[in-house]
Amino acid sequence: MTATELGGLDRGYKAIDSSGKDERLYSLSCPLMLGPIIVAIPKYTKGKLALVPKKKDGTPLKSKVDALEMPPENTGYLLPPPGTTDASSVAKNVGKHAGREIKEWQAIMDHLRRLPVTKKGELPVIPVDERAAEVRAIKAG
Repeated sequence: MTATELGGLDRGYKAIDSSGKDERLYSLSCPLMLGPIIVAIPKYTKGKLALVPKKKDGTPLKSKVDALEMPPENTGYLLPPPGTTDASSVAKNVGKHAGREIKEWQAIMDHLRRLPVTKKGELPVIPVDERAAEVRAIKAG
């Protein structure tokens, strides 16, 4: 890896200091499938790009549970003890317009189904603009 930049096509890019001297913290959110790839970056860069997950105050995380925002009295269990869930906060699948959980893959499939089809029976056409031609990674050597 020769450079890491933050930004976009509209506003341009700015280099990120990866020397370890910069104290700035960067927040990252990503799809679940991208997480394991990001975690493997230090291995694939042979330690040249170390990623250290940290809290807002800059202290390194000791575990995955440490990354969750929760009250200090919480033990780290993701599910509440039986009988303690507020029933009014749970989406119930009742009625035509009831809220329901949606999976990431389902949202992507729904989006693809809404894309225009030029000929009946063919696949949808994915609109392409200058972002599609933008170089995101360059393999060197």
